[in-house]
Amino acid sequence: MVSDKMVIEKRKGVFLVIVDMTEEFLVAVDYASQFANAEDGYVALLNVIEYSYVQNWKNVEDRVRSEMRGQAEQATWDAAGRVMENTHRIPMICIEEGDRVDLIIKTIEENNNIVALVLASANSSKPGPLITYFSGKGLSRLPIPLMIIPGHLEPLSIS
Repeated sequence: MVSDKMVIEKRKGVFLVIVDMTEEFLVAVDYASQFANAEDGYVALLNVIEYSYVQNWKNVEDRVRSEMRGQAEQATWDAAGRVMENTHRIPMICIEEGDRVDLIIKTIEENNNIVALVLASANSSKPGPLITYFSGKGLSRLPIPLMIIPGHLEPLSIS
């Protein structure tokens, strides 16, 4: 028997934003929040700590790693607060250590509910390393759409 009523459930997709210290980062957070609201979805924040240049004496290396971890945690929690203000939902949070590109791909592959990678472009004429990679030779590694938000846009005030 076929029912007259058809219930369509909205897909609860996740919009992945990479946490960094760039000026345009908040634009990516705000627009990902807007997309999540429109789709009844969520925002995920991934912060990747790259230690490639930290190779000094053990005590100095440990201190630098600890400071970098603290900065990453603070930036991620600040962004999470902004996402919560924008969406009224708790974002997914992940802080990883290693190669940024590889960990972005790994995170996407391990979480099939991620529907887009949201990045904001730099205000300068030269795009940042993630946009350069994922819009070029890394595009074939990306199993989801790449959303590039112009970095010159004002951060949104979402109510």
